[in-house]
Amino acid sequence: MKIVIIVPDGVGVRNYLYSKFIDYLLENNHEVIIYHKLSKSAIEEIKRIKPRLKNFEDLSNFIENGKARLLRESLAYARLLQNKKKLKNYSILKFWNPSKKGIKKRILYFLAEVLGFLLSKSSNLIHKADLFYEKEISNSEATNINLDRLKKLSPDFVLNLHQRSTLASPVISASKKLNIKTGTVIFSWDNVPKARLISRYDYYFVWSQLMKEELLQLYPEIVSEQIKITGTPQFEFYFNKELYLEKEVFFKSYGLDINRKTICYSGNDASSPYEANYLEDICEEISEIEENNRPQILFRRCPVDKSDRFDKVLEKYKGLIFSIDPDWRIDKENRDSFATIYPTLNDVKLLVNTVFHSDLVINLGSTMAHDFAVLNKPCFYLNYNPVKNSIFKVEDVYSFQHFKSLKDLDAVGFINNKNDIKKDIYDTLFSLKVIGKDRISWLNRIVLHPLENNSKNLIEEIEAINSQN
Repeated sequence: MKIVIIVPDGVGVRNYLYSKFIDYLLENNHEVIIYHKLSKSAIEEIKRIKPRLKNFEDLSNFIENGKARLLRESLAYARLLQNKKKLKNYSILKFWNPSKKGIKKRILYFLAEVLGFLLSKSSNLIHKADLFYEKEISNSEATNINLDRLKKLSPDFVLNLHQRSTLASPVISASKKLNIKTGTVIFSWDNVPKARLISRYDYYFVWSQLMKEELLQLYPEIVSEQIKITGTPQFEFYFNKELYLEKEVFFKSYGLDINRKTICYSGNDASSPYEANYLEDICEEISEIEENNRPQILFRRCPVDKSDRFDKVLEKYKGLIFSIDPDWRIDKENRDSFATIYPTLNDVKLLVNTVFHSDLVINLGSTMAHDFAVLNKPCFYLNYNPVKNSIFKVEDVYSFQHFKSLKDLDAVGFINNKNDIKKDIYDTLFSLKVIGKDRISWLNRIVLHPLENNSKNLIEEIEAINSQN
C-alpha cells in the first residue's frame, strides 16, 4: 500500500511520526509519503529519528478566496449554534472567538455570524453550504496542482493528521476527484464539538466509542460505517522503556532533590491568562509546609508558550520550583503557534520522565491528567478564580463539553480555593488520601485500550479499507 500522510504541524510529528505508527507502516512494507509544511530543521530531526522515512514533499501553498473563507467561518458558527442546542451546552459558543482586529476581519466575521445564524436553522442548509465550500476548494489552483501530483504518485490512501488545517483541503479535494480513499484522525479529545472539521472524508479515525457517538450526533451527514475506533498513538511513549531515565540522572540534570516529593505543574497556552497566578498561589502555599516534608515543583510550560509571564514567580521561588522547558524548536517569527514549531525526540523523553518521576500533577483542566493516568498517578484540577472580577472564569472551563466525560466518575481532585492547596497536596502526598480513584476508568472512557496497540489499530483499519478496493 502507498499512503500519503498530511502533516501540517508539530503535534502530528510527535504523535504519529515519532511513535510506532511509522515503524509499523514501514515494517509492513508500505510506501509512505509525507506531505508537510514543516521546516528543514524539522525534517532533519524526523529523518534522524526515523531514518527509513525518506519521502517528503512540501504541501502546496493555499490561501482560500474570500467566498471560501466566508463559507468556512459561517459553517463553523452555524455548527456551533446547532451543537449548543444538540448538546444543551451554552459553553459551546465560547469556541467562537475569532480575532476581529482590522476592518476586513470585522466585516468578515459580522457576515459569517449573520450567514451562520441563518444556516443553523437547518442541517440541510449546512450540508448544502458544505457542498458549496467543497466546490470552491475543488476549483482552486491548489487543488489542480495536487491533482497532477497525486496522479503521478497514485497513492492508495491519503491520511490527514490535522482535521482543522485548511492546507489539507486541496489535497483531500484532489483525492476525491481521483477516487483515492481519504481519512482523518481526530487529534485531541476536545476537538469534535469545536466545529472545525473542515473537509469531508471517507473515513474518520477516533479515540473512543464516546468520540464516535459525538461525531455521529454533531455531523449527521457522517454514517457509522465511516467512523473507526482506533485510539491515538500519543500515549504509546509511556510503554517504551528506552525513553526512561533513572530518577537520579533525571533529577540531577535539572537540580531537583531526589529525596523530596515532586509536583508537576503543567501550564496551558496564552488563552489561559492566569497560569502564572495559579503557579504563584501553589508556591506560596507549599512554602508554608515544614521544610522536611515540603515538596518541590517541576514546572512544564505549554510548548507554544514562550512568554515571560512566569519569570517573576520562577525567580521569587527559586529552589522550590524547577522549570524544565519543552524542547520544541522554533523556525519562524510567530512564536505562539503549533504550526510554526516542532518537537524533538528529546522532548518526548522529557515528558515521559516528568510524568514517571512526579508524584502528582496540578493544572487547569489540561490533558496532562490523562498522561498521568496512564501511569496511574493523580491529578488536581484548579477550580477557583485567582483574580477577582476577571473576564476569564474557571466555571467556563469545566462547563466545556469534553469535561462531561467525567460524569459519575471520581477521576481527578478539584482544588476549589487557594486556601485548600496546602492541605489537599499534603494529604495526597503524605496521608495517602486517594485522589481520583476512577482515573483509569476515565482514561478507558476517553481512549481505546490497550493504549500500546493504538498505532497498530489505525494501520490495520487502513489496510482493511485498502483491501476492499
